[in-house]
This record gives sequence, structure tokens and C-alpha cells, in this order.
Amino acid sequence: MIAQFIKKQLLLIIRNPQVLLILIGMPLILITILGFALGSVMNGEEVSVKAKIAIIEHGDSDQELDHFLKKLESSKLPPEAKSAISQSAKQLLPVEQLKSEVLKNPELKKYISVHEIEPDALKETKNDDSYSVIIEIPEGFSGQILSSMFLEEEERPQLKLYRNEGKELTSNLAEDLLTSFQEQYTLAAKIGASNDSILSADTMDTAIKGKVSNIEDREPLTSITYYAVGMSVMFVLYIASNMGSFAYQEKEDHVFDRMILANVSIWKYFASILLTTIILAALQLGILFGICAIFYGVTWPDLGSFLLVTIALSLAVGSIGALLTSLNYRANSEEFSNFFSTVIVTIFAFVGGSFGEMFSSDIMRNIGNLTPNGAGMTAYFKLFQGYPLSSIQTEILMLLLFSIIILILAVLLFPKEGGTAK
Repeated sequence: MIAQFIKKQLLLIIRNPQVLLILIGMPLILITILGFALGSVMNGEEVSVKAKIAIIEHGDSDQELDHFLKKLESSKLPPEAKSAISQSAKQLLPVEQLKSEVLKNPELKKYISVHEIEPDALKETKNDDSYSVIIEIPEGFSGQILSSMFLEEEERPQLKLYRNEGKELTSNLAEDLLTSFQEQYTLAAKIGASNDSILSADTMDTAIKGKVSNIEDREPLTSITYYAVGMSVMFVLYIASNMGSFAYQEKEDHVFDRMILANVSIWKYFASILLTTIILAALQLGILFGICAIFYGVTWPDLGSFLLVTIALSLAVGSIGALLTSLNYRANSEEFSNFFSTVIVTIFAFVGGSFGEMFSSDIMRNIGNLTPNGAGMTAYFKLFQGYPLSSIQTEILMLLLFSIIILILAVLLFPKEGGTAK
């Protein structure tokens, strides 16, 4: 009898092309679009970022240096200090340092291009949308900076930065470079002033340091792999809502009442709903991952562990389908299935990470792993990266515990007579 129920319910799904399109076609479309669209970012490939920077200098650094040196000579500082400051000032002209050590640094050429513009072309440059930022350096800037550093004058000049709001990424890059230069320049000045040493460009740490290294020698997750798993574990949840809706339609057609009149055990019908949902979930995951393996090369090193995770996830989906059936029968409507498919699945998808890492905190990641799709994703990812079966015990246990709790609720809520709570 249970086998006949399962066969009937499977035929209902197979003969419904709209449902098949949602369960199979839609995730494959999203996997393809998201996987290739975000491939360069998630695969660690170099992203094309080029900030076009315009520098407009109203003054002349050499003339301003000469003016500063004359001011230094007329100061009351001792000759030794004047000599040290004079040598430091010649090596630390701020505008020249900004150009040579930062903006025209060979290591930054692939990220920024610098164009020196005449002051009378400022208005025209502002109207040129190709520039990410415009750096306007006022007249007397270098001289005032040197006087502030070495002669302790209170006047602190400011350069102007015009940002192109339409180029947020590259304008932020340029602004970060200027902020870093300012911090290094100020630090170098304070260090030199504190020990009366001669400052030089070597005092500033303008080199770009860092390297990329892997903590463990594991297979990296590509964007295709990420979204193949993310979309599959998300759309498998729709199996549960669809089964809940189909079961309610059978109640509307008085199939459930006729079974009671024919003395057919309602638990056989309940078991058929549970088993059909589990079978459909496993079939859907198998089809999606099979297509991704053939066309996108998304495969798992350990097929046995992969099947174990798939079965555990299918059990969780089956229990949800049984619970939605019980709730729909109790409420005498499809509202619970509709609410689950439109609201709960969306929440699970975002919290569980189907669309990407939305939260950086460990707490939110742990909460995401409490959802069936989140636990399934984590387990699939570990297997793909070559982790042993023992590393996914927590996720398997969570899926089984989730299935037991939801199934117990479904059994307790399932109506015993004609779909009405007694």
C-alpha cells in the first residue's frame, strides 16, 4: 500500500512541468549565472581595478623649499640643528614623496594611473568622468608642511581631494593610499623630531608587503562549486513545500477521507508522504550534482561520504515535508506550505549561506549551520576539499537531530480523523 502511495505521488510531481522547472531548471540557471559572474572574485583571480588619478599642483616644490630654507636660516635654532633639518627637508618634500614613493610606485602601476594636470584645467578635469579622484595641491603646501614639521608653526595646510562618486571602488583605493601616505609621513616626522636625526625617504615604509598562503593544502572552492552546492541545498527545500501542497490537494479531493472510510491506516499515508519527499529530495540533489559534475567538473573525492550527506539532508527535507502536511491538514489550507516556500526558505538561504558569506561573525555562521541547508553546505564543502568523514560528524548529527525533532512534531500534529484535529 505504501509503495502505491509513493508511486502515485511521484507521478504527480513528474507530470507537473512547472514544478520540475522550479526544482531543476531554476537552480541550474542560477548556478551558471552566479558561478561565472563571480568567478574571478571567488577563484582568486586578479580583479581588473584601475584608478585614474589627476594631480593639480598650484605651487612649485623647489621654490617652496628655497623659501623654507631661508626661513630656517633666520630662525634661532643652533647651526647643527639647521644643518640636519636642511638635509631632511630636501629629502622629504611632501609632494615629491607622494608622487615618487606612492602614486608612481612601480608596484602600483597596474592599479593606478597618475596624470599631472595644469591648474587652469581644473574645471575641465572635474567634468571628465574618467578620473576616479582629483588631488588639488594648494600653493605653498610643501613649504607650510615643512614649517609645521621642523619649525613647529601652527598652520597646517590641507590638500583637496575630489572623488568621483560613480567610481566608488577606485576612488576608495586612491583615498586609502593618501591616508596611508599621510600616516607614514607624519610618523616619520615625529620619529625624526624626537631624536634629532636626519630624516630620509627610507624612514617611511612605503613598500607593499604581504603574500597569499594557504593554511592547509586543501582543494580551493571555485565559484561554480560554491553555487552548485548553495543552490542545490536551497532548492531541495522546495520539495518539502511542494509535497505539503500536493498532500493538501489530496485532502481537498477527499482522498484522505476515503482512506479512513476504507480502514486504510493513516500512518501508511503519512509514511508515504515522508518517504516520497525523501526520495524526491535525493533524486533532485543527484540530478543537480550529476549535471554539475558533467558540465562544470564539480565532483567529490569520497563518493560514499557524499551519499551519506545527501541522505542525511534528504531526511531533513522529508521531515519538513511531513510537518508541512500536518500543519496544512490542521489549518485546512495551504498557508503553511506557501509561507515556508516564500519566507522560510529565503531566510534559510541567506542565513545558511546559499547566496554567499553574508555574515562575518562566528555566531551567525554557527546559527547558519543549524539550518538544514547550512549544515548540508558545510558538509559538502568539507568533502569537496578532501576532509575525512570524521570532520563532518557534527553536520551529519545536526541533520539527523533536526529530522527527528521535526518528524516528532509532524507525528504529533498529524490529524487522526478526516483532517480535523481531535
